[in-house]
Amino acid sequence: MVLEWKKCYLNVPLNETGIQDHEYDTDMSNIYTVTLDTKEYDLLSDVFHEWNQKFDIIIDIFEDETLNAASCSEAMIILDNHINQNNNEDFRKAAQKLKLALSKAIQLNMPLFLDF
Repeated sequence: MVLEWKKCYLNVPLNETGIQDHEYDTDMSNIYTVTLDTKEYDLLSDVFHEWNQKFDIIIDIFEDETLNAASCSEAMIILDNHINQNNNEDFRKAAQKLKLALSKAIQLNMPLFLDF
């Protein structure tokens, strides 16, 4: 059996209610969402791999993952380093989407949920 998925949702709670809404999969009005398709996710795999090693998490398509609020600033540094080293236009577009979600998490001091 091949596992198929189409999207990765980068979700940032806008407030404490958003954290609860995400946990119970209820109202999404308190959650900021950026969507990556499979190609964008694949383009960002080196970034996710580095995050996995640095933050002792496992970002993969088999389960959801959380990047806690305290790690988001350091995750942004890693992402920026990858952006600076990669001139591929498709990668840069995908990275900017990830950067939007990460910036919102940093601004609000909230976690970044990666949901598949």
